[in-house]
Amino acid sequence: MRIGIIGLGQSGKSALFYALTGQPAEPRSGKHRRRLGTAYIPEPRVDLVARLDGSAKISYPQMTVIDPEGFPPESGKGLNAELLGLVRETELLSLVIRAFDDPSVMHPKGAVNGLRDLDTCFSDLIIQDMGVLEGRLKKVRKEYDRGKKTLQRELDAIEKAYTGLEDGNFLSKLGLNNIELQQLIPLELLTLKEGIVVWNVNEDAEFGRGGVGVPEEILSKCEERGWGAGAASLKIETEIMEIESSDRTAFLEDLGIVETIQDRFLTAAYKRLGLITFFTGGSKEAAARQTPSGTTAYDAAGNVHQEIQRGFIRAEVMSFGDLEEYGSVDAVRKAGRYRLEKKEYIVQDGDIIHFRFNV
Repeated sequence: MRIGIIGLGQSGKSALFYALTGQPAEPRSGKHRRRLGTAYIPEPRVDLVARLDGSAKISYPQMTVIDPEGFPPESGKGLNAELLGLVRETELLSLVIRAFDDPSVMHPKGAVNGLRDLDTCFSDLIIQDMGVLEGRLKKVRKEYDRGKKTLQRELDAIEKAYTGLEDGNFLSKLGLNNIELQQLIPLELLTLKEGIVVWNVNEDAEFGRGGVGVPEEILSKCEERGWGAGAASLKIETEIMEIESSDRTAFLEDLGIVETIQDRFLTAAYKRLGLITFFTGGSKEAAARQTPSGTTAYDAAGNVHQEIQRGFIRAEVMSFGDLEEYGSVDAVRKAGRYRLEKKEYIVQDGDIIHFRFNV
């Protein structure tokens, strides 16, 4: 899974990248002028699986984080084509909005105004999707008029989507049916993606235990578009990343911060993307593996290795809750909580699975 960090320049995009990945904001490199990093999803349950299995290695779920160049300060000025290409490849967008004052960090628009910046960036996403649909609509309509009537569904979906965007709506809130979505998903439209706004506040804001959060007006605009939102001081978050892990707990307690942006954001992203976690264990490795909700045991086997999926026989399954309660695999078996499942079984969050296979 991939997360794209977007926003205006000087908003704190690079600070969020550092807070999520632990990789310092070094100069962007490559022809796309972007940074790539890996963020590990907080998953403490796998530690117990590893301890009980005596695993030599622990693997956590991860996401790729992409930090391209910032949006232009004026809406509708056109986004860099390479930036757009990178962002379209992601599953979730994170929009960083500057809500902090710092005379030493010039805002590209002069004064700090988070509401204005949110509207600018949301408008840019709509404008870019309209451009994609306009181009596709011309091609589809031309072929349709030449007699290719099988394009009727795509034509209808594009026209409906375009009208929705003209009215200022995000496509994710347009109530598109499955057939319409099937026509539009290949276009990688930005307003169809999941999104989270990070409201970047002053470092002295009491954003910890129920203090200053996201203003109601901002929350309302995000909810209208199906996006989540949360507040953090990304300056503080970068300082947290620079502190030795053994000293972080005391530092967080002093500031009244219950969870870092890394924990909060990645957990929220996981949920918004509809992901669950299942576990595999053994002496060599205990792994927490992400998969979409509704995944079958057969497809989950392919998540581990294609050979396991190809030779799938059965899945031996127990829940993490049972393992935690009974303390060992043998005890779970004796309690009758260990079971065999076929390939059609729907994997549940927290399942610990041992795949039987033959190749």
